Order: sequence, then structure tokens, then C-alpha cells
Amino acid sequence: MRFENFDLAVPYGAIQLRGLGHDWDLHNFADFRGFTFDPGLDELTMEWQAPEGQENPWGSRGNNARGCRLRFSGLSFLRGTSRDRAYPLQESLTVSGISKATPGQGEGRLKQDWGPDERFHLIIQFQDEREFEVAADVVRLEAIT
Repeated sequence: MRFENFDLAVPYGAIQLRGLGHDWDLHNFADFRGFTFDPGLDELTMEWQAPEGQENPWGSRGNNARGCRLRFSGLSFLRGTSRDRAYPLQESLTVSGISKATPGQGEGRLKQDWGPDERFHLIIQFQDEREFEVAADVVRLEAIT
């Protein structure tokens, strides 16, 4: 997978995306709104929205977007897990970490340093222990104004 116009603040456990001239904090204020899959385009989108009236919800001054989305093009893999129902439903809306991971299963999939041509999947984890793992040709950050 290739990041088209953003990067993670850190390669694993990130809560911030860096792109479009801003940092995008997906943990503190933004709520996950869901995802859509378009089979005709072979695209998956994941969307977050910031609450109205919240000052600086993205943690980046001047970022006035009401939301953002990640658009995965050339989708090749999607896996999701169930949430831990011991957590309140609100925790299903909160990202706890986004990480690059080597394809496949097992230990040692996360690492600090990645080469420019290394293949990876993206793992998006939530506070309720749910996670989604995605692989695609490219992923792009889009602001929702």
C-alpha cells in the first residue's frame, strides 16, 4: 500500500495523521462514522467527524474541516473483528491506534522503520478492542468541509 498525501505520526499506535497541511487527531474528538465499500470502483472509505462547536478538534490550528476520510483504492484485503461488549458503545467511535503491519498473521508484524517499497497493511484499532485491517494499492486522506 502507498500513502498518497499523508503519513502516520508514528508507524504504529498512531492517533494522528499528517497531511493536507495539518495534523488530524482521530482519538480525542473525532468520532468514527463508519465505512462504505464501492465494488464498482473497488474502493473502501472510512470516515470521521468532529463535533460542531469544538475549538480545534483536530489538534491543528487552522484546520476547519468538519470531517475527514481515508479512501482506499484497489482494495485487496479487509478483515474486521468484533468489539468487546464490556466497553460502552461510545468506545466504538474512538480510535486507539493506527499501525502499519506486515501482511499475514502472527507476532512481530509491527515495526518502527519501514523501507520505501515495503508492503504493509493498515490496522485501525478502536477503544472497544475492535480492529479493521485493510490492504489496498493506495490510500488517500480527504478533508470534508
